[in-house]
Amino acid sequence: MKKFVNDELAAPNVLKVPIDLEAIKGLGPLASPDTAGRRFFSRSPQWHSDVRWLSPRSEADFALFRSVFERLDIARHVAPFVDVDREIRLYNSMLIVRSCCSEPDFHTDWRDNDNEGFTMMAPLTGNCSGFGLLYKKTDGSVGEYEYKLGEALIFGDDFVHSTKPGHSEEPVIFLCFNFGTDKMEYWPTIERTAARQALLTCRPDGRFHRIPIWQRARAAVGSRLRKSGLRPAYVE
Repeated sequence: MKKFVNDELAAPNVLKVPIDLEAIKGLGPLASPDTAGRRFFSRSPQWHSDVRWLSPRSEADFALFRSVFERLDIARHVAPFVDVDREIRLYNSMLIVRSCCSEPDFHTDWRDNDNEGFTMMAPLTGNCSGFGLLYKKTDGSVGEYEYKLGEALIFGDDFVHSTKPGHSEEPVIFLCFNFGTDKMEYWPTIERTAARQALLTCRPDGRFHRIPIWQRARAAVGSRLRKSGLRPAYVE
């Protein structure tokens, strides 16, 4: 059965899973200003938040995150729902950093994809409580989920969610994976999500897709605008 409902959360296509803290403990420090500027590409959506998506610039750093993905054995949780030839493919990985959110920005990561792609979110820092997730239940009401160390959310199609408005004195850091089928026939729908968030995306066939130079230049302009107190008119 491709689509499912989580009875505990009363929401579609979402799982709560335990993760090994030892496997992820070294990733949080990579988001420090001294390291992030050299090793990660930064993008920020036009949300009511200071959230940043930090994705690896090099295939070597991508391989570091892939080793964590494999050590956590994330693929086993979605194997019953994904159509694969050989294996679940990691498309990209990011560190997601945020410290404030003024209003919800509800969205879905995956649409019309029949659960061939999934997103995993797991906190890397202990200050994640009270600054969690809002999501739409199957009856249309809004639920709340509090992130906790050692637990991840994995979600696929039609999981409508948003950062819960809040503030943290120190940035909250999350680990994010996008992953799913290894069949290229699904790439057109996978690409709509996976290939627009991170600098490097591994396609279902294992080849790397890189955000074009013009998009990277536009992102740099957006970063300078935000530092000057202005907001870009596009998604960075």
